[in-house]
Amino acid sequence: MLRQMTLVMAAVGLLSLTGCPDNQYDYTTWTKKLGEPHEAERAVTELEQLGNPGAIPALGEAWIAQGRPVRLLQVIISLARPLTPEEAKAKFVTDYEKSGRKASWEAALPFLKKALIEVDEANPRSVDSATKAADALGESQAPGGLEALIEIANKPVTKKLIAAQIGAIRAIGKYDNDKATAAGALAKIIDREPPPHPRMAKDKETRRASEEKFSMFLATSGAAINGLADLRVASAAKTLVLSLYRTPELFDQIRRALVASGPDAKGEIRKILQGTHAEVNQLFKDKKLEKYCGDKGDVPDPQCLPVSAKDFYAAVVLGDFYDPATSQDLLVALKRPPVPAYYLDEQPGPTQYNAIFDALRKIGAPDSAAPVKALWAGGGGGGGGGGGGGKKGKKAAAPAPAPSGVDIGTKILAIGTYPFLTRDGSGTAELGKIAADNTADDGLRQEAATAFARLSRDKGDIVVLENLAQKYFDASKKKLDEANGKPKATADAADKEFEAQKKALDTIKVTLIKTTKDPSKTAADIKAATEAAKKAEEDFKLQKKKHRDAIAPYKNADNAAKAYKGYARMFQTHIARIEVALRCKEDLACYANTLKLKPEEAAKNLTPYIKDIKDWTKEEHLGLLEGNIERAMIELGKKGAKASAHTDLLLDNAKSDNRLIRQSILLALPKIAAVPCGNCEAKLDAAIKAGEGKTTIGQLNFETTMLRNYFSWAGGKTPSKSSAPAPAEAPAEAPAEKTDEPAKEE
Repeated sequence: MLRQMTLVMAAVGLLSLTGCPDNQYDYTTWTKKLGEPHEAERAVTELEQLGNPGAIPALGEAWIAQGRPVRLLQVIISLARPLTPEEAKAKFVTDYEKSGRKASWEAALPFLKKALIEVDEANPRSVDSATKAADALGESQAPGGLEALIEIANKPVTKKLIAAQIGAIRAIGKYDNDKATAAGALAKIIDREPPPHPRMAKDKETRRASEEKFSMFLATSGAAINGLADLRVASAAKTLVLSLYRTPELFDQIRRALVASGPDAKGEIRKILQGTHAEVNQLFKDKKLEKYCGDKGDVPDPQCLPVSAKDFYAAVVLGDFYDPATSQDLLVALKRPPVPAYYLDEQPGPTQYNAIFDALRKIGAPDSAAPVKALWAGGGGGGGGGGGGGKKGKKAAAPAPAPSGVDIGTKILAIGTYPFLTRDGSGTAELGKIAADNTADDGLRQEAATAFARLSRDKGDIVVLENLAQKYFDASKKKLDEANGKPKATADAADKEFEAQKKALDTIKVTLIKTTKDPSKTAADIKAATEAAKKAEEDFKLQKKKHRDAIAPYKNADNAAKAYKGYARMFQTHIARIEVALRCKEDLACYANTLKLKPEEAAKNLTPYIKDIKDWTKEEHLGLLEGNIERAMIELGKKGAKASAHTDLLLDNAKSDNRLIRQSILLALPKIAAVPCGNCEAKLDAAIKAGEGKTTIGQLNFETTMLRNYFSWAGGKTPSKSSAPAPAEAPAEAPAEKTDEPAKEE
C-alpha cells in the first residue's frame, strides 16, 4: 500500500514540474519569449515561419528594447506584407494557404516611422534599419508614412546617412496615392543648388572633397528625378527642364522623367527652342551657361567659346515626343550656326545639329524633307563645323567656318536623316551620284550610298551599288596582288630569320637557367652566361624592329586589300535595302514579315542580284537581313496608321538584341501604332526585361524605355506601372559623327 502511494505522489510531482506544454503553433507562445536572452533568437525565427501579423507589436517593442537590430525589423516587414494563397503555400505559411494573408502595414507603421525619424547616422544598424523601413514604406504606400520619408530625405546629406536618404527618396516616388505631396517633395530635392563641380577645384585635396560632395548630390538628385519618373505627374515638367541644364550629368534620367511626365513637358521643351522659356533663359544668364570659359572657368570672358547646350538637350528630348508639329521648332533651331553642345576636358562635344537631326529622324515629319534636302543638295543655310579646345590662359580655337555653304559634317547628318522624312523619294538620283563620285568626301559618299539604298525602288539602281562594290573589289585585288609579290617574299624571309633569332634567344635563356642551377659552375661562369643573355636580349630588340620594318609593306598592303573588300561588301549589303522594296512594293504585310526571315532566307532572296553570294559568311548574311528589315521598317513608318495592323509583330520583335533591327523597330512603332495603345507598355516592358543585364545593349534598352514612357500616355492613355526594372543609367550621348569612312578606291 505504501509503495503504491509513493508511485502516485511521484507521478503527481513530475506533472507539477513539467506543467502543460504551450502550443508551438500559437504566435503568442513565441512573443512571450522575445525578452528571454536564450530564447529570443529562436522566437524570432519561429514567428517569421508562422507568419502571423499579430506578432508585429511585440516584435516592434523587442526591436526598440534590443537596440533596433535590422533582423527584427525585416521580420516585421515580412509579416506586414500581404500573401496570396499561392505565396503562402510556397513559403509554408500553412495558416494562410487557403485564405491568403491581408496586408498589415498599419501595425508596422509606427516602427517603420520610428526607424526613419529617429535614425542615428553614427549607428550603422540604425541607418540600415532606416533604409529597410524606407523601402517598406515605398512598397506599402502606407498612409502616414510619407511625412517620415520626406523628413529624412530633407536632412543634410552625409556619407553615413546617404543610403537611407536615397532609399527614402525612392520610396517617395512610389506614393501614387498622394502624388502632389510626393512630387512637391522630390522637386524640392532636385531644386537644391549643386555644390561646386570637382573640375573647379584648385588642388588634389580640394578636388577629392569636392568629388565626394558632388557625387552625393548627384546620387540624391538622380534618385529624386527617377522618383518623378515613377510618379508621372505633369507638374514635374518645369522642375525637370531646369535640371536639364543644372545637372547635365543626369541627362538620361531627366530625359526619361520628362517623357514619363506626359505631353505637358513637350510644351516646356518647345519654349526652350523658341527662346521664350523665361526660367531657362534666366538660368543661362545667371550661370553663364551659353559659353565655355575653360574647365575651371578661368578663361577671360572675351576668349570664352559659345556652346549650344540649350538647343542640344532640348532637341534630344523633343524627339522623344514624336509630334510632327514640333519639327518646325527643330527646323528653326537648325538655322542657328552649329557649335559644340559642351566641352569635356577642353575638347568639344557634338554640336546641336547632331541632336536636331536625330530628333527629326525620330519624328519623321514629311514637311521636314524639303528643308533637310536643301542642306545637302542645295548648299544653303547651316553654319560652320565643330570647334576645338583651348589650354588654360589661352583662347580656345573657334569653330572652323564652312568653306562655302554648308559644311561636310552637316551635309552628312542631313543625308542620313533625309530618307526617314521624304515620301516621294526625290533626290535618290542625286544621292547615287554623290555615292559614285570618287572625288567627294569619303564620309559623304558612304552616307549617300546608305541613303540611296534606303530610298531607291528602281532595279537599275542596283547597278550603281554593284559598280561601287566592283571598284573596291578591283582595288582589293590590286592591293592583294601587290602584297603577294615582293612584299610577301620579303616578309616570309623576315619571318623565317626572325623565328631563328627567337629560337637562338630561347636557347641562351635555357643555358643561363641551367648554369645557375649547376653546382659545378663558378660565379664567373654564371656571370658570363648572364652577360650573354643580356646581350642577346638587347640584340633581339633590334631584330624585332628590323622584322617589323621588313614585314610592314606586306601587312599594310594585305590589310588594305581586306579593308577594300569590306567596303565592297558594304555596298553589296546595301542592295538588300533595294531588294526588299522591289519584292514587297506596296505590300505592308510583306515588309512586316521581314521580321520573320532568317539570314539565310534573306541571302537566298539576294541571289539574283549578288553574283558571289555563295561565298558570303553567316555574319555577312546577317548584314543582308539587317538591310532588309531596316528598309522595311522605314517603309512601314512612312505608311503611318495604314500599317497599324502590324503593330503587335513589331512589338514582339522589339526584344531583339541586334542593334540595327531594334533601332529600326523603335523608329517605326510610334508612327504606326494606334494610340492609346493597350498593350504597348506591357510588350515593351517584356523587351526591356529581356535585355536586363546585357551590357552590350544598355543604350538600346534605354531607348526602349523612352518609347515605353511615350506610349504610357500617348492618345490619352492612363500610365500603368512598369513591370520591368529601371535600366542602368547611360551617359548622355548624341548621334555620333561618322568615323568609319572608306578609303578611296584606286
